Amino acid sequence: MNLISFNINIIHKERELNELLWLLLLILYGIYKFYKSRRPLTKFDHFYEKAFELEEKKRYEDALDIRNQGIELHTLTDLERADLHLANGRMLLKLKQYEEATKHYDASFKLAKYEKFPYSEGFDEVIEAYLYAGRKEDALIITNDMLKRQSYDQKFKKLEPLKEKLLSYEDSW
Repeated sequence: MNLISFNINIIHKERELNELLWLLLLILYGIYKFYKSRRPLTKFDHFYEKAFELEEKKRYEDALDIRNQGIELHTLTDLERADLHLANGRMLLKLKQYEEATKHYDASFKLAKYEKFPYSEGFDEVIEAYLYAGRKEDALIITNDMLKRQSYDQKFKKLEPLKEKLLSYEDSW
């Protein structure tokens, strides 16, 4: 009988120890989450993801501020900073703030001018923003620049109909 009660005591002690370990893990996880939410953003992914979360919550000004902090951080590459500008431009385009959107697109293209980046289906929306902002000439310049990128990505050829449309475009946009 003593052996049985001894085994039962061991089982109870193991359960208590397991409960304490789970509690300790839960506390450590809480500390980690708290620290993670307070740590400074230092990498492109940090800025991009945090701003995306804020944008999803319709906290547009905060998203813009977070991306702008990343843009100011010179430890990011020009292409990463250009991508943050592009994301700001896309958000402002959705908000129909065309002039502000094109300012971010200008900065993005300036930073990425000598970089090789892949074609994106969203380029036509970027050009649209320039038209809504009354910047047809700039839209044409950017389209021509994008078409030159066919040398490394043939998908940029998809912009040729857009160029034709811009050339025949009247100020009725």
